[in-house]
Order: sequence, then structure tokens, then C-alpha cells
Amino acid sequence: HAMGKRTIDKITSRAESESPWITDRPHIRLEHVTDPSEEAIEIMAEKKIAVSTQAIFMYSEIESYLNNLGQDWLKETYPIRHMLEKGVQVALSTDAPATSWAVPSDPFPNIKSAVARYAYDGTDCGRENCIDTETAIKLYTREGALIGGFEKMGVLKRGFNATFAVLSDDIFKVPPEDIDKIFVTGTFIDGEQVFAGIQR
Repeated sequence: HAMGKRTIDKITSRAESESPWITDRPHIRLEHVTDPSEEAIEIMAEKKIAVSTQAIFMYSEIESYLNNLGQDWLKETYPIRHMLEKGVQVALSTDAPATSWAVPSDPFPNIKSAVARYAYDGTDCGRENCIDTETAIKLYTREGALIGGFEKMGVLKRGFNATFAVLSDDIFKVPPEDIDKIFVTGTFIDGEQVFAGIQR
């Protein structure tokens, strides 16, 4: 778990001298990665260090970020798009139950934050680092599975586990500002329905 530059730099500089000790998935995964330095991003890309990050924090905890760090710094945090462009393997997560939002495990406010890059109160969180909805879904599904070592999950594909969720709306057609209004109507694990959501 690493949020600030100095901590991320310490971990990545130490990892830079090590050879991977796991071959079927990233040998190091960093949680959060709020404010990585450019050097750390380069090391993460080169050494195949994976990142699991949570855009929901700047969305839901905007007052704390602004009071303690300021808006200029805020726009540089959670540089998801930049890390992807540099070749870092990134996944999205909610960080539940630690997230201070109405339903910590709800992925949709987190996806909205990554795609729209503004807080719940409308504060601009650095839109130059936004990603598109398709990328956000891939980071939540395929990349999350790969980083976690679940090689037969994360995509709907022959030979993979039929583990998926059915949504209330087509997320690819919903405007970014409305992504958090989507909800799950059904969940399947290995092809068996384990949850049937309430129709709203």
C-alpha cells in the first residue's frame, strides 16, 4: 500500500534491482499509487510492477484533498491515463470497505470518477488524465483478473469461467456523469446465478 511519492519511490527503487520471483502474474502489485513520480512510473513499466488504484478517493473525499494538498496537486493524482500510456499494468478497484462513500463496494462511482475526473461536488480533478468507459471496464475486469492471477476470469470468452454481472443499462451508451446511476441486476459465478437484483 503506497500513496505518496516518497513511499512509491522507495518501493520501486528497491524493486528495480530484483528479478521477478513470480512468472504467471506481476511479482509486485502496489495498491493506491496516488502520486507516483515520473521515475517510479518508468520503473513500474520496465519491471512489470502492477498497480491497483482507486479513483473513487478524489471523487468522495474531495474536501480533504483540497484542504491538505490543493487543487493543482489534485489534478496530478491517480494518473491512470498517463500510467497506461507509459505501459504500466493498471487495474481499478473500490478499496471497499475503506472507501468513504454510500456503498463502498459499488464500482460505478469509481468508474465515473476515472472516466469523468471530477468530484461529487463538481471539482475538476484533472480531466487530462481521464480514460474512456471501455478502458475503465477493462481495468475493472480483465486487468484486475490478470493482476490477481485469475487467468480464466475477466472476459467473456470460450474456455473462461462464466463469471459476470448483468447491468441495468448499457454502460457504453450512458453519459459519464450518469455512470453512477447504473446498478447490477444479476450476478453469475461459473455460470450459476447467485444474485438477482431489484428492478428499479
